[in-house]
Amino acid sequence: MRNQRMLMVVMANWLMVLSGCLGGGDSLPPIPIPTLTPEPQPYRAQTSWDDGVLSVTVPTPDGQVRTLDTARNFEATWGRFLPRPVQPNFSSREWFLADNHYDGRIVLYAAVSWDNTDPTDYLSGGWWLTYPPDVPYEEFESATLRAFADGPELDPANPPDLPITGTATYVGGMSGFYTYHYGRNWGELADSSDFTEFAGPMSLTADFDQNRLMGCLGCNGPIETAPGRHLYPLVPWRRSDPESLPADYDLHFEAAFGANGTFEDTTVTVAHPDRTITASAGTWQGQFSNVSDVEGNPRRVVGSTDVLFAEDDGSQGQFQGFFDVLTPATLTPPGGNAVNTE
Repeated sequence: MRNQRMLMVVMANWLMVLSGCLGGGDSLPPIPIPTLTPEPQPYRAQTSWDDGVLSVTVPTPDGQVRTLDTARNFEATWGRFLPRPVQPNFSSREWFLADNHYDGRIVLYAAVSWDNTDPTDYLSGGWWLTYPPDVPYEEFESATLRAFADGPELDPANPPDLPITGTATYVGGMSGFYTYHYGRNWGELADSSDFTEFAGPMSLTADFDQNRLMGCLGCNGPIETAPGRHLYPLVPWRRSDPESLPADYDLHFEAAFGANGTFEDTTVTVAHPDRTITASAGTWQGQFSNVSDVEGNPRRVVGSTDVLFAEDDGSQGQFQGFFDVLTPATLTPPGGNAVNTE
């Protein structure tokens, strides 16, 4: 009997120890919610489009400017990923440019679309990276990455004549750079990071009565990986997708816009159907076109974003992108059907 009582005591103590190991005693500590500090992404650059030559003047981190053009700084051109222009009667081209200067390297992806009947009606956009001296282009983490857009319809000296009442819808897309730092639920990937380019459908609604602009990236279709879309060879075409895909994230935006058609706001949230988002923060800024569609609304809205988010396992992600959306009336040829922007 005495031995049985000793055995019961030992088993009880062992069960208490075991329950402590399985319970709260040795459970993983909670992960603190990080402070997320997104940075505004200035997207303006000075460009010119003259007789088929595109020039882009890039501001550098030291406050200077450098100008690259498609005649002097040409590295490559291709039509592999550039979709057909979404505006009727428009053409487009794209280039990869480089400037290897004593003060540091600049690599730049640039695309331009123009009206075949009026080449002065053009819009240029793309990405540039400015490197410190003696840093090879493969080490792009050391470079400053920025998106840009420019054209006569975005001239700040010629702001749009906004409607006083009514609403307008805009559809198009956002593309950019997606990074993800894996938290503790990712096994062997924990504490590592991955990146790729992304592209996804974006829609906006402008309420001219309230001077409010609202929209979403990813609500009308998945955000897809797009390696090499703009930043090849920094992000090669055949680069493997991250284990954490951007596909199921939705990014929601809201802003007030001024009488000059510009806006800048931090009302940005991130959602995912299967993951707990513990924090999100972002900036987005942009402007309305000064060219109206047939219904009297600005024909497009362009801008840039920097969106950060954190999840309950310590994972963190970022969407750094540029968007271009147009009214359905702008996408519809006379007597035709709307162009598919997906």
